[in-house]
Amino acid sequence: MIAAREEARRLREEQQDLENNKEHHPLDEAMEIVNLEMQRKENPSMNWVSRHKREDGSTTTNYYAKRRKRFHRQRDLMGGSSRVPSLFQLCINLLVENFDCIESLGVVDHSIRRALCETLVARGKMNGAAFDVLAEMGVETLELVDCAQVTQDQFCDSLRVLLPSGLRAILLKHCGRCFGSQAVNVIASIDRENMELFAISLGGAYLLKDSDMAALIESTSRTLSSLDLTACPLLSEQFCNAIGNQYSSSIEDPPNAPLLELSIEDVPLTKEVMLSLGAASDALRNLKSLKLKTMENVDDEVVSIILGSITGGEIEGIDLSNNPSLTDETLSSIRRCNFNGNLRALLLSGLKNLTAIGIEAFFTPIPNFPAPPILRKLDLSQCSYDEINDTVLTLAATSSSFKRASANAIEEETVLHNAGKLASEVSYTGGLVHLNVSGSSISDKSMEILAATSSYSLEELDISFCPNVSDKGLGYLVSKVKPQLSKIFMWGCAQITEEFLDGHDRIEDGGLEIIGVWMKKSGVRSLR
Repeated sequence: MIAAREEARRLREEQQDLENNKEHHPLDEAMEIVNLEMQRKENPSMNWVSRHKREDGSTTTNYYAKRRKRFHRQRDLMGGSSRVPSLFQLCINLLVENFDCIESLGVVDHSIRRALCETLVARGKMNGAAFDVLAEMGVETLELVDCAQVTQDQFCDSLRVLLPSGLRAILLKHCGRCFGSQAVNVIASIDRENMELFAISLGGAYLLKDSDMAALIESTSRTLSSLDLTACPLLSEQFCNAIGNQYSSSIEDPPNAPLLELSIEDVPLTKEVMLSLGAASDALRNLKSLKLKTMENVDDEVVSIILGSITGGEIEGIDLSNNPSLTDETLSSIRRCNFNGNLRALLLSGLKNLTAIGIEAFFTPIPNFPAPPILRKLDLSQCSYDEINDTVLTLAATSSSFKRASANAIEEETVLHNAGKLASEVSYTGGLVHLNVSGSSISDKSMEILAATSSYSLEELDISFCPNVSDKGLGYLVSKVKPQLSKIFMWGCAQITEEFLDGHDRIEDGGLEIIGVWMKKSGVRSLR
């Protein structure tokens, strides 16, 4: 090892000697200046200067003091311990503290009941008595963030009261033992003419059998338009067949409600069962939102069949995250499905087999093919590091922000190398709103493109574990984007220093929250 170090030092010294002995032309310095000016014109982020340098140029060497000061400033601006709680939160806290004395909440908005439920669960006060108060007669939406303390008998008793009185949505997380065959039988016993349920969301229903889910769909399909199932391990063929049968266009007397939202996450459906979901009937023709997340057997063929059955052209959101078998063929299926151009949200997190070429083609106008989507929410996080690059993000951002009439006329050279010229072609009503590209190889060029194309729309940005984004690129973006930008996630970005963290243009603005801050002195190890 010592010999290897000596050899490396010898080579380094020889290289330095060659550079020192190299002949220099009198105009070399002038050419360097010209080249630097050209780079600054092509990359406007290079011109960004940290705010504290502009003001006084002074710097302190006490980095721990800087970190402590930054923490207190962020806490104060974003509502820290010194901030007076809102009247709404004060009222919620008062009610929760005295919830044992409350017999009825009366006619209150659903958001108040949800806030009460969340606070009760957080404080460990959610029990059977609290559930009876939250689920009193007249409630239209029954939402529980944790059902661990609610028995199935108690839940069924509430359903017998709530369903005839106009219950429209059942939203249960961690529902566990409270939702099973008994609850399904209660719902099925209600006359279909009196059923008003339009949304059912169940998470962690480990007692819910395949036949029970089929019976539930059959008894509620007259009004049910939104179905969300997460971690329900017993679902299989009967569930998918029920969707195909009950939402088919062949049912006319009386017609059932159209299925508009279908979300399935972490449910062990086989490939054959999922293929039958899209091929057996036209039940999915009117879908506006589709989520197939963390499904082991989802592949390109499954996605192609299911998206091909959405013939209404109204699809607005697609989430295919964490399905490792998907490749670029899925992008083609998504593009074909979006023939009316209504797609606004696309989540493809964790798809390691996507390539840069495939994604570039997805966001590029192609003759005789539907136009690229005009997205508001895009998630390409945790895909292959090298495949999500500046070119990919540039095409995605420009596709989402250009006026459609001029999108095809923009030259590729302008899109990739001249962010300044893009501003005149941007539609101020368009642009990315939520963007997640964590774990990618994007650089400051992407920050410049976002500033040029999404300055009036961008609200949340996640660049966690993106080592090529620098202080200048991020500082330039913050200086150009309007005040609607509220959150920047930057976990693992050890290269971001106090130059940005203490010097960006909204340092005194309480509306911008920097989440996942590292602190680093240039040339030394990172401090957290």
